Amino acid sequence: MKIYLAPLRGITDCIFRTTFLRYFKGVDKVMAPFISSLSAANGTRRIKPAYLSDISPENNRNTDLIPQILSNDPNDFLFTAQHIFDLGWPEINCNLGCPSPMVTKKKRGSGLLPHQEQICRVLDVVTARWPGRISIKTRLGLDSAAELYGLLPILDQYPLSEIIIHPRLGRQMYKGRADLEAFQNCRPLTRHRLIYNGDITNYDSYRRLNQRLPGINCLMVGRGLIADPFLSAGFKAGGLYLKSDSDRDILKYFLDDLLRQYQERLCGDSHILGRLKGVWRYLAAIFEDSGKISKKITKTKKLNHYTEMVKSIFAETPFSK
Repeated sequence: MKIYLAPLRGITDCIFRTTFLRYFKGVDKVMAPFISSLSAANGTRRIKPAYLSDISPENNRNTDLIPQILSNDPNDFLFTAQHIFDLGWPEINCNLGCPSPMVTKKKRGSGLLPHQEQICRVLDVVTARWPGRISIKTRLGLDSAAELYGLLPILDQYPLSEIIIHPRLGRQMYKGRADLEAFQNCRPLTRHRLIYNGDITNYDSYRRLNQRLPGINCLMVGRGLIADPFLSAGFKAGGLYLKSDSDRDILKYFLDDLLRQYQERLCGDSHILGRLKGVWRYLAAIFEDSGKISKKITKTKKLNHYTEMVKSIFAETPFSK
């Protein structure tokens, strides 16, 4: 079983990714949040320096990274892909899954799924001219699973390394349950390797997934791994991971390291706390009284209050069972 860490914008930046991999076992690859280029009035294109910094090799040492591109334009996509290849990354991922209304209304992310011809125009250009590997991360569709069902056979003509499917519609955002039956329906529609993504939050959900979708040998996990960074080790071991006191120490060292690095690179308590609160939005679930912990962290406005609060959590609050 292979485990990929899913991209979560505002959380899984290069600092989080590299620090996570130092402290927790079981993750084989990580995917960076999507990037795209900007077009000027004179037709020139550029990529924000912050995007390039986040995927630069020096900021992603000892990381098997897959940069992701969000675009519906062949030339724009190729421009961004070439910058990624020049940095030394041999694989890119095409984002057909982002459900944000700000993205979908521009026919990007899952908003591109109803437009098969445009997807093909992008892939025709990129697969012909880009020398590296290409994968796709997608949803079932924007409005209907029929969108992906119709697209998958068409994608067989392209040399994709894999297709990652989050079995929800774009319109759903993250509401409702991931549709395991719809994912199963996708399997006979393509020759490409399929990777499952969505609602893998604990060992019970992992076990149910294996029962419903036998033969899946690669998972992409996002929110679940941030909520419980020890999940991947448990999945690799094939069973429930029983956390120990030494694991509490590991988690505390991880959070301290994360804080230290954000203090070195970011300015101001609010900016640093914004990143940490994003992590705790999910991580609070690993402790008992998670709702109370999450509320306290959310209300924190000073770093010194944050550090005292985290110290108290680790001293007094057991892991949830």
